[in-house]
Amino acid sequence: MTNPLELKMSQVIKSEIIKYGENSSVRGISKYFKSNDLFLRFLWLVLLVGSTTYMIYSLCILLNDYYTYPVTTEYGEKIGQNILFPDITICNLDPFNAGESEEFSLNEYLIKLKTVKNRFLEIVGNDPPFNESWSMKIVNNAFNEMASVSGYIMNLNKNRPELIDCPNFIVDCKFFGSNWFEMKDACSVDNFTRRWNANYYTCYTLKTGALKKSYSKSIRGLDLLLNVGPVNLMKIPYKSSFTSSQSRGVQVSVHSPGTSPDLKRGFNVAPGTENVVEIIQTERKRLKVPYNKLDCTDEKMLSNSSETYTHDLCTEYCQQDNMKNLCDCNTHLLSVPDKEMDDIPLCGNFTYFLHSQNNESTLDDLIADSVICLCNSFTWTLSDFAETNEKSCVKKCLIPCEETMYQFYLTSVAWPQPSVQLDLFEKYFIKRGCINHQRVKTRFINYFNYYNQFFNSSYVNTSFSNFTQISESLLEIKFLIKQNFPYFQMDKPVYTSDMMVGTVGGMLSLWLGITVASAVEIVELVYLLLKRCWERYLNAKLNGNEEYKNDFNYDQVLKNENSPHNTLSTKL
Repeated sequence: MTNPLELKMSQVIKSEIIKYGENSSVRGISKYFKSNDLFLRFLWLVLLVGSTTYMIYSLCILLNDYYTYPVTTEYGEKIGQNILFPDITICNLDPFNAGESEEFSLNEYLIKLKTVKNRFLEIVGNDPPFNESWSMKIVNNAFNEMASVSGYIMNLNKNRPELIDCPNFIVDCKFFGSNWFEMKDACSVDNFTRRWNANYYTCYTLKTGALKKSYSKSIRGLDLLLNVGPVNLMKIPYKSSFTSSQSRGVQVSVHSPGTSPDLKRGFNVAPGTENVVEIIQTERKRLKVPYNKLDCTDEKMLSNSSETYTHDLCTEYCQQDNMKNLCDCNTHLLSVPDKEMDDIPLCGNFTYFLHSQNNESTLDDLIADSVICLCNSFTWTLSDFAETNEKSCVKKCLIPCEETMYQFYLTSVAWPQPSVQLDLFEKYFIKRGCINHQRVKTRFINYFNYYNQFFNSSYVNTSFSNFTQISESLLEIKFLIKQNFPYFQMDKPVYTSDMMVGTVGGMLSLWLGITVASAVEIVELVYLLLKRCWERYLNAKLNGNEEYKNDFNYDQVLKNENSPHNTLSTKL
């Protein structure tokens, strides 16, 4: 038999639900409860079920999109902000354009390197740890790497004297302002800073930050006339590499002000060409997690360095640190911090024993330590350990949240016209006294003889086909920024919290008319149900259930709510 107390409680719950349904602000519910027509009630029920189903489906799609954290990227122009001209680094691809080093020749170095390898094998050839940890392939690869131009340069004095050629590598330099007129007395060779490089020996960097502020804020173009020197006929070891080039011409790197050049990601141009490099400056802004799965950093400067932070440099310096901890040396395949250039040797630098006069035992120790260091570096680069460390460096060196990026587009044409070559010869060879150098005069004798006929009235039977030396030596590079203001590229979340509140609220209101007040109504319903049930429970407990044994009429029970017992229970 059904417990009377349970029966009355169910009736109370039913009554409160009916009251809620008849007065609910949710569209359709009140119509369903108030309607006495079966068809109308069915119609409102179909509306409620259909609208609720479609709304839940739409909300699931919306929330799924929101929690994938989509990003939209805005492009535009930063009106009113000044263009910032980048730093430019140039290197002659032929480090021997003015001859070999006076320290020792390339051939002497290769002979000595072979002697070092043979002596090394004699020292450690019977040592079990050597045979267990390495293979002869590693040793041969290491020495083959050192038997290259890069290996030779690493063993030369970094303070190389200026190359003797006329005209010099940087023949002429001109800045152009926003009005495209030449800026007088603004650019000269003194604006370029020499820097040592393991692949090209000597490079030159134009640091925009070191210029006068009045110049740096108005520079829109840079015109360089360069001289790569005579064709070099000495035998140079061939080595194919992605980190260096053995072409003839100039290696160029366009990089943000305050950063070191990354010549591996640069480009090269050939002599006898006029090159136009169109530069586009973009201010890039990125979002952090969760919108950016790789995250980004607010770092502005590299740790323990005065260089501007970049992801590539940070990663390479991190890998150099791993190499240094393992081998006590830096590899020339990665960028080397300026502060470590003179203090930490490169892997494969044998200079300290190539001309050493120490006793044989000391030399043997130096040779063994140096070669072991070199082979360790090659073992490290080919091992899984290197890949693991590379991944750790990528995680450590996050992409900057804000950075200035420079994109460039290169076009080249043959240069100069035959009719211009004589004027170039007069301006940069005759007037600068370069023709007084016998080596230069011999090299450009066809130009010199043809030039003299205008002053000596003597006919020289010379064909223009013989005028090739200028196009084989000189080239022109024009760097320019066409835009008036820098561009910006900014990431923004597709859905913000305000947008989500508005979208979800719009769906709830459109399909069911649910608002914040509807949620309060649900809370009110729960509160009233709990309150009524608790009241009925106390009434029944105080009356010993006698009231329910004799009276199962729910309407009568509701009338008894004003009874003294009920008043007592309410007070309790």
